Amino acid sequence: MKKFYTIIQLAPNKAAGDTVAIGMLLFDGSKLKYYISDKKKNIALKLLNDKNVDIDFFIKQITNKCDIINNDIDESNLFNKYDKISDASYINYLSNYSNGLLQFSKPTVFFDEVDDFKFNNLINLFFNETMFKNEIVVHNEINIEAIVQNELIEKVNNKIHTNYKFTPNNLNSIYFPFEMDCIGLNGSLIGAKSMSFEKSKTTLDKNLSHYFTLISMLSSKYNKSLKDNKFYLITEEPSEIGSEEHIVWESIIKNELVTLIHPEQSNIVVDLVFEKNAGKFLEEVTE
Repeated sequence: MKKFYTIIQLAPNKAAGDTVAIGMLLFDGSKLKYYISDKKKNIALKLLNDKNVDIDFFIKQITNKCDIINNDIDESNLFNKYDKISDASYINYLSNYSNGLLQFSKPTVFFDEVDDFKFNNLINLFFNETMFKNEIVVHNEINIEAIVQNELIEKVNNKIHTNYKFTPNNLNSIYFPFEMDCIGLNGSLIGAKSMSFEKSKTTLDKNLSHYFTLISMLSSKYNKSLKDNKFYLITEEPSEIGSEEHIVWESIIKNELVTLIHPEQSNIVVDLVFEKNAGKFLEEVTE
């Protein structure tokens, strides 16, 4: 049988023709592999016109069917008269004629062997996620750091301080070290800190508390109004909706001390630095 993969989609607003890719189904020639993105699924839930629809029920039908096939159990007639979701022609049929809430992309046929590592690479390509939970923190941190370095730090490092580390030695009103991605001054303070939210709530609480304390101490030292300063927190939304980390992330949106932006929006900080003509004002860090 043909090897193929298809993208599982939800159409939260069928009238508008919009779809949200929420997962992937792959047949490797003998077994079905599937992946559902909780993050994408919850985005679709927020867009859903009919809040009474049980999306998890539809998803469970797919995953149960895959498990039945993988366990070599006779398939029930779950999908009407078609009884082989491991058949690319059946997926092609669904792609052409399914116009309900649950939809499938046209199957992409391939010939290579696909193990879990290669399947994970496909997931990362389409969803910027991973099957392996312990890789998420590393991936997100590296991803954020790389974007901030290219889109922010390299563009303002001649204008304001970048990668500046505050310590009790250069700011005696704090008791902890804290590194800012960038900080400058012209009439008001402008600064940014990047941070991954794929950490424990305890770690997040400590890092955020230190950031807010630093903002207050700098505002006091340089006699600047908290409401006039522009401090940014650069981060990605936590992957698990409803988790403690996501609740913290949601609370930051309402916090007036900082403005929360995605790494891809780092140009907002760059534009403000040049618009305000912010400059360096601190002693250079010496090791």
